[in-house]
Amino acid sequence: MEAFSLKIKLWLAAAAAFSVLAFAGSAGSAAAQASTSPYCGTTLGGYQNCTGAIRTLYQVYGWGDQHSVCVAITGQPGAPGIGYTCSSGPGVGVYSPRWEPTYIFPFIANNAAGSNSVHGVALQP
Repeated sequence: MEAFSLKIKLWLAAAAAFSVLAFAGSAGSAAAQASTSPYCGTTLGGYQNCTGAIRTLYQVYGWGDQHSVCVAITGQPGAPGIGYTCSSGPGVGVYSPRWEPTYIFPFIANNAAGSNSVHGVALQP
């Protein structure tokens, strides 16, 4: 009788584990609704900056081919704005801090004296 009781307990434990996994899989199966859009894919002179078109975004990302870059969001084109964050060198990407979705301008700046091909990406809800 004890062996029968052990088999039932094991079967119930397996069924409970399967139910938990099935529930967790169905609860987390919704796809995230996020997108990206490029901005300021251009060559900037030494320490110049570029402001992309205004849009709703929650984070910006950028990199420079020849030098480091700095990214931020701004309410005024040409101004560094907030969340000013810089990459460590050429080809290295940098993310700004993450915000609540905001209708604002994405910003990228060349962080060196020489010209730099810069690439900005806005992360959008």
